[in-house]
Amino acid sequence: MKAIKALVAFMGVLLIAGLALLGWGLYSQAGKLATKTKTAPSVAVEDFGAVTVPVPAGARVEQVLVVADRVVLRMTGTGPERYVILDPASGAVSGSFVLTPEAPAAR
Repeated sequence: MKAIKALVAFMGVLLIAGLALLGWGLYSQAGKLATKTKTAPSVAVEDFGAVTVPVPAGARVEQVLVVADRVVLRMTGTGPERYVILDPASGAVSGSFVLTPEAPAAR
């Protein structure tokens, strides 16, 4: 019985020491991880006034995303889905993609 008690006490000490080492390791690496995180590149956006973005009749903007140094508008509506890419620095429309369904392949 004394051997079992000694074994349990020894395992308890090992468990506490392991948790202490894990905590110390996380604490010591936290500073290194904080400096490695990437920040988004900052774009100096000047006032560019009002910009007209062509939106087809009956369409609506479903989603606005900022990707790298571009703003992407996803539009849906009566026609096919459309993606309009804007330059945030000037407000100009860089381009657009219109997703049109293909006809099914004949067999």
